[in-house]
Amino acid sequence: MTGEARGSSRGGALLLLLLAPLVAEFLLGDFTLRQIGFIVIFIPQYGGGALLVREVARRVGGRWPTIVLLALAYALVEEGFTTQSLFNPNYAGQRLLDFGYIPALRTSLHWAVFVLSLHVVWSIGSSVAVAESFAGERSWTPWLGRRGLIATALLYVAGCVLTTAATLKLYPFVASIPQFATIAIAVAVSVGAAIAAARRPCGPVHGPAPRPWAVGLLVLMAGRAFHFVYGHGLPTRQHPVPTLAAMVGLEIVAAAALLVWSRRDRWGPHHTLAAAVGAIVVYGWISVERFAAGQTALGVPTTAVDVAGQAALLAAILGLAAVGWRRLPQPR
Repeated sequence: MTGEARGSSRGGALLLLLLAPLVAEFLLGDFTLRQIGFIVIFIPQYGGGALLVREVARRVGGRWPTIVLLALAYALVEEGFTTQSLFNPNYAGQRLLDFGYIPALRTSLHWAVFVLSLHVVWSIGSSVAVAESFAGERSWTPWLGRRGLIATALLYVAGCVLTTAATLKLYPFVASIPQFATIAIAVAVSVGAAIAAARRPCGPVHGPAPRPWAVGLLVLMAGRAFHFVYGHGLPTRQHPVPTLAAMVGLEIVAAAALLVWSRRDRWGPHHTLAAAVGAIVVYGWISVERFAAGQTALGVPTTAVDVAGQAALLAAILGLAAVGWRRLPQPR
């Protein structure tokens, strides 16, 4: 590996370690930039997890279906084991399971679909896409050697332990053994499906792909609608079934379009980056609106300084994406 290629790999890996927690906790609006010191706490699980997902996927020869399925496994571990938000009826004092709660399952599918999607699309997916673009010619290849991979796995495990310990101290709750077993099975199925997707040949289909800007616009519109439906219901949040159906429907439409388009021989890494940019704009849009309304997603009061900081954070991440856009191999 040349010095330039090694530098691109290290740069991409370091960027992903930082970008995943920035997107997951700060761009979403759980915390403001005045609380940026908390990123040290979030790097092990978010950053380590995102980098581990990306490295495993690329090492087994996986493309984006593999990354998405491994990201789902990550999401299940975080929300099912480390924070237990899928089962804790009063996690963070938010009563996240009240709407659409199913007593037989002791959870809310409404919340489960929402929070797992946040991790798959934003915490992992968008962060990986931006970081890979920054690596240029090395965007599709593994970045870490064996020692780096082991260190990343250990960092992620340490992050899981830290998050679990902190959550149990702040919000004392322990799910039941059947609930934990269900999550463990779901994680195993997701990982198995990810590996199977990597081994399944998927040749290109001849035909034009839409312009990258159209891909980004689709993701932006679908993502904004997804968040709106979750927050407001259809039309008055009186019944969870139509809301859940709309959320899942939006995901199916967007995923199907991206899957079909990505198989066309004119699809390239700029399309993938455009999709990530569309998702990132959704997060920034929502958080700026939320901060302007006076509080973070966790209910902490915000000021005009926080609104400006949030806009600056969005601009900075979009700036990184712009750099990545120029570093990616140009389509032939």
